[in-house]
Amino acid sequence: LSVRPIPLVVRSRALENEFLIDNAMNKVETIIPILSLIGSLAKEKFCNPLGQPISKPTWADSSDFDIIDRFVRMCRNLSHYHS
Repeated sequence: LSVRPIPLVVRSRALENEFLIDNAMNKVETIIPILSLIGSLAKEKFCNPLGQPISKPTWADSSDFDIIDRFVRMCRNLSHYHS
């Protein structure tokens, strides 16, 4: 699993082209096989096997720690798979 930031500029238009706003940000691109990622996300119930997101009302009550912990476990599993 490798991650690389990609500089990205997003241009926003408002009020019928009266002004433009350029927002610079980094897009994060992961370099892993997409099927492995979708499989891991589906296993953790973030999406279905087709990659479509799943929403559950109980997730709204999850603590930041729980959300980050689930993400870290998923990344660790992907890392072990590719090592």
